[in-house]
Amino acid sequence: MKSTTLILIATCAVLTAVAGLQVVRAQAPSLAAGVYTEEQAKRGMGLYKEQCAACHGEDLKGNEVIPALTGDPFVTSWQGKTLGDLFEKISMTMPALNPGSLSPEQTADLIAQILSASKYPAGKTALPSTMDALAQIKIDAPKR
Repeated sequence: MKSTTLILIATCAVLTAVAGLQVVRAQAPSLAAGVYTEEQAKRGMGLYKEQCAACHGEDLKGNEVIPALTGDPFVTSWQGKTLGDLFEKISMTMPALNPGSLSPEQTADLIAQILSASKYPAGKTALPSTMDALAQIKIDAPKR
């Protein structure tokens, strides 16, 4: 009888944990809901022109060697990853001639510009500049 009770308690605990994960996953912000502001994307555009356009192009489309930061090539490269992954990549490796020189706020502004150029909608809240918050936002294809 005791082992049956223990199995029942363990099963309930596992089901509760799984249900809790589903609630957390359902509450994760979606790019389609607008995770940055237009003002933030405008700041990012100015920074992009100064720090990124020489390599990635004025239109963010890159070239044969430098990756695109917009459109299908961007989505194909980043789909299923998170904005935290993108934040980390930019923070650690960009700009190419001075990696790691951007502040967390500048990196978030650049990501807002990338999202804007990729036709993700703006929202009412600025994109956060912390890895923990950005790691909750998955990159998916923009709704067209």
